[in-house]
Amino acid sequence: MDNSNKLAVFFDLDDTLYDHLVPFREAVREVLAPDESGLHYADLFYTVRHHSDLLWPKYLRGELELEETRVLRLELAFAEYGLELSRRQAEQVQAAYIGRQYTIEMIDGVEAQLRRFIALGHKVGIITNGPEEHQMNKLRGLGIDKLIPQEMIFISDAVGLAKPDPAIFEHVNRVTGTTADNSLYVGDTWDNDVVGALSAGWKVCWYNPRSREPRTEHVPSYTFTNYKEFSELPLI
Repeated sequence: MDNSNKLAVFFDLDDTLYDHLVPFREAVREVLAPDESGLHYADLFYTVRHHSDLLWPKYLRGELELEETRVLRLELAFAEYGLELSRRQAEQVQAAYIGRQYTIEMIDGVEAQLRRFIALGHKVGIITNGPEEHQMNKLRGLGIDKLIPQEMIFISDAVGLAKPDPAIFEHVNRVTGTTADNSLYVGDTWDNDVVGALSAGWKVCWYNPRSREPRTEHVPSYTFTNYKEFSELPLI
């Protein structure tokens, strides 16, 4: 088989292959039963993820325990959003949120695109930040572990490197025998996914279903809002 035109296509997990907002929204509803008249869950969750990204390097350096990192991001995000959240409530929301993350479904069109690239002979994998077993449980819940072999799944805590550090993308290239100029990353987060992969010399497809504004001057190779659009991109 001629592999000269084959890509290495790696996907983010959270909010790229499944909608992270669904388990978060249901957890907040269960624990807090908030007045939703002025509550925009997507904006609140975006703030939670932003604080998670800011705190994650401290967790990786051993300055914060995992559970403290998870609870603190909620406290900081809710405060920034103007909502009161006690430590006990934050712990309860986190517990309810975690409990829902293993009964998730792929975003419409994702599985078809994974299978398309695999059928065409491209190398397909996952690069995701997070604790190894936690992220693997999500992948098992989605059935992605049946599509993508373990050696093509890279989880930050197992690797010892995390996005947006371009070193994790360089590590993936070394381990998989691929090259940056022939690698494509698909992700939703601007700093971690777009900036990180571009800094490693990869092409990037930015999944932006909620029309977020770019945070820097970096330019993704492609931007798409749903997987029908993605299927029509001239990637190959």
